Amino acid sequence: MSIYQRSVAGTLRNRLRDVARTFSGEPPTPEETRLGLELVLKARKELAGGQADLLRLLGPTAAADALGDAERVAAYAESLAVEAMISEAAGQTGRAEAMRRQAVAIAREAQRRAAGSDSEVERLIAQGGRLDLAGGSQ
Repeated sequence: MSIYQRSVAGTLRNRLRDVARTFSGEPPTPEETRLGLELVLKARKELAGGQADLLRLLGPTAAADALGDAERVAAYAESLAVEAMISEAAGQTGRAEAMRRQAVAIAREAQRRAAGSDSEVERLIAQGGRLDLAGGSQ
């Protein structure tokens, strides 16, 4: 993977954390929830090159294979964690929990493929698919 592609994945991870921070305070309005979900889905499309819907159908290993680079896999896991936050804020607790489980499974794939340690991925796994916004991710 080129340096440019890694840079894009890193930028998307930062953008996803910014979206997540907007859902960590007061309960969002329905409009804020809709906009947040749109931002997550847009980031996921950028990450997956238009194959974002297909990734949802694949298991963790196949999705990680399709994404290729560990940084892109980590960004995908974080996008699932942010979507879980949005679902929870919208009162969809069952959907949020399912998204968190998927985020953890994908994060484990990112961890397995990474050349080095990624503390944000490690925290995502340790916290059951919840981003740690104070440390970098909720």
